[in-house]
Amino acid sequence: MASTYYAVLTDAGAALEARALALGKAVVLTKIAVGDANLKDVTPLSSVTRLVHEVHRRPIDSRDRDRNDPKIALLHCTIPADVGGWWIYEVGVIGHLEGETTEVLYAYANHGKYYKVLPQDGQLITHEITIPIIQSTNAELTIELSDEGYITRRDFLYPLRATWTIAAAVAAGGYLAFPSGIDYRPSKNRIELHWLGLKLSPDKDFQEVSAGGAASMSVKLLFAADAGDEFQVEIYK
Repeated sequence: MASTYYAVLTDAGAALEARALALGKAVVLTKIAVGDANLKDVTPLSSVTRLVHEVHRRPIDSRDRDRNDPKIALLHCTIPADVGGWWIYEVGVIGHLEGETTEVLYAYANHGKYYKVLPQDGQLITHEITIPIIQSTNAELTIELSDEGYITRRDFLYPLRATWTIAAAVAAGGYLAFPSGIDYRPSKNRIELHWLGLKLSPDKDFQEVSAGGAASMSVKLLFAADAGDEFQVEIYK
């Protein structure tokens, strides 16, 4: 059965991803906007460029990766108890290209009719919003953290992860290539690397490899590894 409430990647969001991928940059997601849509139900369409009637914006508190589909990013925000006095019918995700400031409506969703009360209404209620976003490309997504947010973390709850054995030996100072689909942004993403079950230390056992501003798919080993050795990597974006 089709979902009643859902989110879509907008045309502007898809174009932003395509630009980011072509330029080797990230898509920076900054805010989640809510609106009352003039008190009417809305249908999420990719052609939407703005909310019908925006009433509030919140920082994105955190972002997770769907357990079953790595292309789905789950964005979370919390509206505090002392903010409200309006209805929520629609939700949008705001973003821009890394290094630029021009923002677009990256994704758009409908929301079940909900009145966000204020303390003077007689109740203290926070409201949590989670928006699932299906990416159209493998462009990197980052979130812009704010002191206003409820949670200040940058990592995925579910990182990119792979375990594999190397077919050929890698000499000290040689390059260890990651499996297909595993990449990272040097100096921006956290890497946890294990060799034969042992956790390796950055700059002591391995070094990140610059890719000229693009995502990298290898690290430099500072020790020798034999053919058949097992590695495990986790990338936190």
